[in-house]
Amino acid sequence: MRNTLIICTALIILSACGQLENSNSTVISLSYEQTDIQKQFDTLYNYQQTSMGAYKGFIEQALAICHGDKTDTITQDVFSSMYLNQQTGRYDCITTTVFQFPNGTISATGIFKLTPGDTIAPDHNFPITGGSGVFKDIKGTYTREYRNGVYHVELKYNILQQEGY
Repeated sequence: MRNTLIICTALIILSACGQLENSNSTVISLSYEQTDIQKQFDTLYNYQQTSMGAYKGFIEQALAICHGDKTDTITQDVFSSMYLNQQTGRYDCITTTVFQFPNGTISATGIFKLTPGDTIAPDHNFPITGGSGVFKDIKGTYTREYRNGVYHVELKYNILQQEGY
């Protein structure tokens, strides 16, 4: 009985925290197009191809100039390690994205699958894993969607409350 009470209390607290989090969220909306992206690829495993256009793995680095509602220059620096999963025939992509603002950075990390030959990663939602400057103590979500030739980015986050000593 005591364990049930503790679990129920914890669920109520977590539920309340989630509701509070949503009401205080900050949202940054950005966009960029293919022409805003600079890319660099490095094929792994001595350029070993498993089939035409599919390598055992590669690394992609990309830098995109993002456009928002302010005139500040915001860059998105992406680093992806992509390894071909022999069972699925798709790349397992581990991606870290860092958004560089004039007053700090926001970083997010996540995983998605990519079919060899695809040139655009699927839409994704990654957790925000850190930040610096004014974004030092945040948590949230990085969402990226591709529609009609435009990448749409939403950074939704909350500042974590620091307890006093």
